[in-house]
Amino acid sequence: MAPKNPIPKNPGAPRHPIDISAPPAIPRLEFPGAIRPAGPETRAPDQPLVTLPGSSNTLSTIQIQDRLPTIRESESLSTREPHPTESIRHYGLAPQVLAQLPGANAEGLRVHRGRIYAEVQFTTTMTVMVEWDEGAGTYRAKRQQESRPSGPPLHFDTQSNTWRVGDPPDTRPLIESVIHRQADNSQDIPAQGPAPQASSNTALVYIDIRNYVWDSSTTHHHGYVVMHRKMRKDDSVGPPSHHAFRDDSGAFVRVDPPSYPINQPAELLPAWTDRDIWDLYGLQGEDIARFRTEAERTHKKPQWATVRTQRMENAYLFEELYRWSGQDMDRDMFISLLAHQKRTPAEWVKNLESVTLHRNAPAPQPPLSRLPAPDTPPSRHLTPDSPETTDSTPAYGDQRYYTWDLDKPNNHGYVEMKRKPELDDSYGPLTQMAFPDGSDLTIVRPIKYSVSQRAFRPYWRDIDIWNLYRIEGEDILRFRQDVALHLKQPEWVKQRELPSRREEMLEYLRLWTNPDSPLKSREQIIDRFRPYNLSIRQLVRLGTELSPTGQFNKRINDEVPKWVENQQARTLVATDKKLFDPFLPELHDEIIRLRNMGEGNSLMKASLTRPFFQELLLRGGFKRNRQDYLYRTDIPAMFAMSNRTPFEIARPGALLPQTFSVAGTTSEVPFSAMFRLRTAMDFANETIKVVAPRPTAPQTGNEPHQKDSRPSTPPSQRIRFCYLLDTRDHEVVSGQDNRAYNSAPLNRSPSDNKTMFPSMKMEGHVSMSRNGFTSRRVWMVNSAMTRAALVDDVHLQAGEQAAGSSQDPVTAIEARTRAGELNRHEYDALIDEVAKAGKRVIALPAGKDIFSNDIVFPA
Repeated sequence: MAPKNPIPKNPGAPRHPIDISAPPAIPRLEFPGAIRPAGPETRAPDQPLVTLPGSSNTLSTIQIQDRLPTIRESESLSTREPHPTESIRHYGLAPQVLAQLPGANAEGLRVHRGRIYAEVQFTTTMTVMVEWDEGAGTYRAKRQQESRPSGPPLHFDTQSNTWRVGDPPDTRPLIESVIHRQADNSQDIPAQGPAPQASSNTALVYIDIRNYVWDSSTTHHHGYVVMHRKMRKDDSVGPPSHHAFRDDSGAFVRVDPPSYPINQPAELLPAWTDRDIWDLYGLQGEDIARFRTEAERTHKKPQWATVRTQRMENAYLFEELYRWSGQDMDRDMFISLLAHQKRTPAEWVKNLESVTLHRNAPAPQPPLSRLPAPDTPPSRHLTPDSPETTDSTPAYGDQRYYTWDLDKPNNHGYVEMKRKPELDDSYGPLTQMAFPDGSDLTIVRPIKYSVSQRAFRPYWRDIDIWNLYRIEGEDILRFRQDVALHLKQPEWVKQRELPSRREEMLEYLRLWTNPDSPLKSREQIIDRFRPYNLSIRQLVRLGTELSPTGQFNKRINDEVPKWVENQQARTLVATDKKLFDPFLPELHDEIIRLRNMGEGNSLMKASLTRPFFQELLLRGGFKRNRQDYLYRTDIPAMFAMSNRTPFEIARPGALLPQTFSVAGTTSEVPFSAMFRLRTAMDFANETIKVVAPRPTAPQTGNEPHQKDSRPSTPPSQRIRFCYLLDTRDHEVVSGQDNRAYNSAPLNRSPSDNKTMFPSMKMEGHVSMSRNGFTSRRVWMVNSAMTRAALVDDVHLQAGEQAAGSSQDPVTAIEARTRAGELNRHEYDALIDEVAKAGKRVIALPAGKDIFSNDIVFPA
């Protein structure tokens, strides 16, 4: 979004607490002939600036002015506005002006009559007028006659208490070096230069709001409040500006500012705001940056960050645990699962030390600009086909260098992206044009239309044509001309591929049924054709019968062809199963696509009448259980994480069920599993450090509700296992299937706390009998996700290797697991031995994302 009006602030203020009880005496700058006010009620006129006298033999005569030097008085400076990258020398104050300013404070700033001046260290120390720039996140130099600063950005140097030109030095290498020193010294050898320990209970420094003002309407992403010292208040009350957080009572607590923008999420740990980290751990400034860097690298909470005493309550700890491992779940459900375990805050703090950061796969980056680029360094200049750079420098034209406002597109749907004012041409063009594409922006070549060109299909916007054909620039002009001449779709364009053919045809009808009027929305097009229950083949036929005016052959206004009306009549009472045959392949493809995505809405459900679609679901293989949930019995496999070893499943010959304190979604006991192998394996790979008597991982959605009568997992066990379940002919309730096709039962779950529903994107419930799930249907997956073997065969193979051992029937491998060894490789070796013995194994293609419908069982 485009930045709001900037508010002056000082990100570089030294980190010293303010003592408001006894302000230090500040020497005044007094001029000859000026009279100091007698008391607080007596106010002298604003102190004037001094001009140099004509002679030096007599006492200087004072010329009083009511403002800063005029342009004439500063004629030694250039009258043009320099480019931001030009030398800071263009902004230096004239000596006669500098002599009249008060001395610099501890932040290297001089404040006079509401204006701010900074001491800048360049080749020499000079003084320049500055103003805060919201886009740059710091002060920039400006000239007296400028309304906005045009000079280079400045950063504060705490060593010299002066300001310097350019970006602040990058502290990340320093932070990384400290982290690596700690990690490399895993033994008892002390590190060279121990890292400072963060204090979580440091006394808070409150700001006296009598001396500061702030904009209460400005809300920054990280929760910071930027406060500015009131005019005519001097340094005795504090620095010119503060960054602050509000505590629970609403008071303002002074904190150090971050090194990244405060109006957008941080690149590291975006689920946390700075206030979240400050509120729970008492960290600020560079300590927050260090926290983010180390947590992103290790995927765990840094041990040096400890929970504040005031936050040792479950309500605060649950929110923190949700940020670490619950982002895939509904927040209220996740917190209710934790609350069900009845643990003390101290126990949750201990659990926080072992929790692992769970993150979704990164979303694909939007396409880069295809605009011609100026000569720039290679590391900042990429074309769409160029290989990635080897360093961390973002590509030329990267969208992180721009601001925009999605709410203000132009008439053709273009969104203008403006380069941030502190950046030069090496970062990309000054402005770029883009089209909104879902939640992203795609940079395109815009068109400047002439009067004659606007006559070609004037109601079609460029974004409408781009959405259907993905053409831009001169190709859109050519498209408009061809359509105007031939009144049909040009042969040289090709409609872009969308997730489904139905979506493609609805978009086609949306454009071509409205050539001479403003386009209708997709919802309006869906509403128009829903009553007819048209298959994909019929939608294609409908598109071929469109006339150049957007009407159908031999029909007027919005009338549809006669065969379409006949289709509507046949589907009102759908008794002929042949009516559903054209829809079944499309329904199957949509089910798999939405289930594997774990989210999304059904276009088929939206574009067909409700009675017809409900019957189609039954014809397509769905059934309903007594809880009114949709389930299927043709899902080949599911993937589950469990603390139980393969031997623990094979010995009784079954994966034994666990009883629940709430009702499930299945006809019998529900067992939580995943449709995606990678998701289940990620949970299994999370090393257990401390295991309570009850399963601690809420990731599968149901364990906190379980009451297991079997012996609990020993506290020393540190690994979990990933199993592939043969669910053929078993009832499986998919969370995504019910979210997409069966919204009615979801209205009562899980808010009633009586029905447990699959809450994660890839989760489903397998119906398990009271006697358990036979071990002949349970396969163990190796850690590389390339092979799976039956747990019975793994158990037999381990028994052969442990023949004669005194630990029988508990194998030596299982004993080491129970003792806390991370011995996954031994189970992988057993699976390999099973394959070498010629027993059945399932080969999984390496590097491929495996879903339940990809599994084919060996004969």
